[in-house]
Amino acid sequence: MRIRNSVGVTPLYREAWIHCTNEVECGFRAKMGLELIHTTCPSAKPNPEVELPAAPSLLAKLLNEAN
Repeated sequence: MRIRNSVGVTPLYREAWIHCTNEVECGFRAKMGLELIHTTCPSAKPNPEVELPAAPSLLAKLLNEAN
């Protein structure tokens, strides 16, 4: 598969058009959605307009380090 084009719909969601790299024999094409659901490593320069929750594994790690 190869991403042919993509468009940012929101800061956390992108739509992409994909196609099979074997276009002659396969011809498959589709539109997919890509969504950021949580962060596994906080940004050093976060965008104040974007609220992305921390992953459960990151929260557990931070709580463990705090104790």
